Amino acid sequence: MVRKIIIRGLFLCVLLLALTVLKMDGVSAREGMELSSYSISDLEISEDSMGTYRFDEISRMDYSNQYIPYSEKTLSLGITRSVYWVRFKLLVPNTGEIVSGQLLQLNNPNIDKIDIYIPITHQGEHSYIVNKVGVSRPSASRSVIDNTWVFQLTNEFDQQKFIYLRLESTSALRLPVRVWNSEDFIGEMFFKNLGFGAFYGILGVMLIFNLFIYSVLRDKAYLFYVLYIGFMFLYQFQVHGHLKILIDIPYRLYNAVFWLWLAAAFVCSVYFTRQFLQVEAELPRLNKVLTGIVMMSILQGILGILGYNVFANQIAHGLGILGPVFIMIVATIRFNQGFRPARYYILAWGVLSTGIVMWSLSAYLPGAFAAVNYLLLATASESVLLSLALADRVKTLRKEGEELGKSVKRYRDLSFTDGMTGLYNKRFFDMKIKEEMNSALQWAKPMSLLVIDIDKFKSYNDHYGHWEGDQVIIRLSSIFSQLLEEGQMAFRYGGEEFVILLPTMRCNDAKCIAEKIRQTVMNEEFFPAMKSMVTVTVSIGLTEMRTDDNQESFFQRADEALYCAKGNGRNQTIIL
Repeated sequence: MVRKIIIRGLFLCVLLLALTVLKMDGVSAREGMELSSYSISDLEISEDSMGTYRFDEISRMDYSNQYIPYSEKTLSLGITRSVYWVRFKLLVPNTGEIVSGQLLQLNNPNIDKIDIYIPITHQGEHSYIVNKVGVSRPSASRSVIDNTWVFQLTNEFDQQKFIYLRLESTSALRLPVRVWNSEDFIGEMFFKNLGFGAFYGILGVMLIFNLFIYSVLRDKAYLFYVLYIGFMFLYQFQVHGHLKILIDIPYRLYNAVFWLWLAAAFVCSVYFTRQFLQVEAELPRLNKVLTGIVMMSILQGILGILGYNVFANQIAHGLGILGPVFIMIVATIRFNQGFRPARYYILAWGVLSTGIVMWSLSAYLPGAFAAVNYLLLATASESVLLSLALADRVKTLRKEGEELGKSVKRYRDLSFTDGMTGLYNKRFFDMKIKEEMNSALQWAKPMSLLVIDIDKFKSYNDHYGHWEGDQVIIRLSSIFSQLLEEGQMAFRYGGEEFVILLPTMRCNDAKCIAEKIRQTVMNEEFFPAMKSMVTVTVSIGLTEMRTDDNQESFFQRADEALYCAKGNGRNQTIIL
């Protein structure tokens, strides 16, 4: 009931966010309808590939022929090392009067450096007001508190002259320029912040809600989902300029955490995909491609943290375009294999993939800047859909796991354990010794083997009966379980003979365990008759694995050591 209420509330928030995005785009669509609020589209640009030109040089009349008209409505120059100079004029009313209370908005909070030169005329003298802003500069340089860059145009503004921008950034150089009157700007800020509030609220609720579910279920898919949502929250909070408003941290740290959030979001999305769709087990070849995506994400993060932002941005946009497409292919294959929870996953990632691809392309396609807003909507929608997908996955896997677990346990108990002692049997020993020998050889680790036999056990059976003999075997099995540590395995090899595998242990250390077993058995008291107490002893053969050993030679040497112990008088440990 609570889950349904939360999901319905989140869908309402997504709807609110969608309406806000449409409202924000609708404001942009009305450009030209009101002279007091409009987008600047008549831009002229000049590339400064070395970044050496000064304002007094590029603003001279003889430099005008170096400016090229930019025909698109939104300035979008891709990822570049060059500095760009941009100039434009504001629209002049038919009356020729200055429109008071105007604001100039540069709508991209992630430009590293923006120098803006606003022309003014004061007492007949012409000059420029210079503002230097950007994420690499202190927040105190903002004239208006907003997540974008907003500047007030005073009554001294000279609308007959060009406004100049010097743009330098290692991120995608895209920059919508817009003029607002104060009333329209306040309305736009209200809807924009309402949308951001809905977005951050959705991600925050999904993060807390699914973190609680993970704490109960301990399902790694929920863990990677929570990490993914958390890092996506941090990335979006920073990429939209809100972190810079709240905390004015040094640019190197600001840049480092930006790439950390983005790389971690990429990595966690891959691990979530791998865990959710069970790619490692079901699609091992495609799993290698996912590993490649993880490595590229880590490389992108390292390059960004070290300051190689251009290369990191290129990798990030490549991953943003190709990664979602590949993940959608994996999800479709798993759905066709009969994994029904993948249908929610396809829907969720289909929504997000569209937003991510549009966001990546917006670095190079001038008309796609609105994709940044749609990425917010896509991310919020995906977080809700993935929560539904996780719930369906847990339900499906739990049902399958319960049935499979019962069958596996039943058959394993029958095939790998000894019915009387509960120890592993000879069949499991034959399988395990091969596996442990391969592991020891691969990692150059030692391994020792004990072969144990009860002394004069046939006489004990003949004298006291087979039932009493079985009690001795059961008691010895209990002693093995008490004395052996995790990773050390005891097997009932047959009759009164036992085998103990000691991985990562050399012969001298193994002898200590053998002697402890022998002495414990020797001190054990048995009462096969009503009033008589008897003891039993064991002989032990011990050997350490050699590099040229195979399964037969390894066991045979330990068996020969056992027979030497028997021949030398029993109740002792012999090493070969």
